[in-house]
Amino acid sequence: DHRDLHLSLRRQRQMCIRDRFAGTHEIVANSIVGILFLELPSSIKRRAMIRTVFIFNAVSDKLRRTIDCSTYILGIVLFTAIIWGGWETTITSWQLKEFEGAGSFEVPVYPVRTLIIIFSGICCLIYMQLLYYTVTGKIAPKKG
Repeated sequence: DHRDLHLSLRRQRQMCIRDRFAGTHEIVANSIVGILFLELPSSIKRRAMIRTVFIFNAVSDKLRRTIDCSTYILGIVLFTAIIWGGWETTITSWQLKEFEGAGSFEVPVYPVRTLIIIFSGICCLIYMQLLYYTVTGKIAPKKG
């Protein structure tokens, strides 16, 4: 009977929603951070970061260059700070073969920490290149 099938499917759906899968939190937490840092260099290189377009487009070209240079310097400082702050914990994580989670499911943390350090370095280099190109006039400020 179709009502029995409907009730059975409904119970299964409720069980899936109510009962979490083992390791979901660990997989998602580490995957999202890893994917974010893998995508960052491309977004920075394309200059596809969020900005307030209505202000940026309303100012002169010289002020746009100044805003771009300021944001590139801030990016360099930010990613250098990430490298500086995460270097020791990454080394320790490799030495200890650090895992997150407990019980039936554990996820290695050291590969994600390594990704963060490496791709922060790549982001610094890209920001330095953009800063150089903006200062020398090899690229114009990107209008929104």
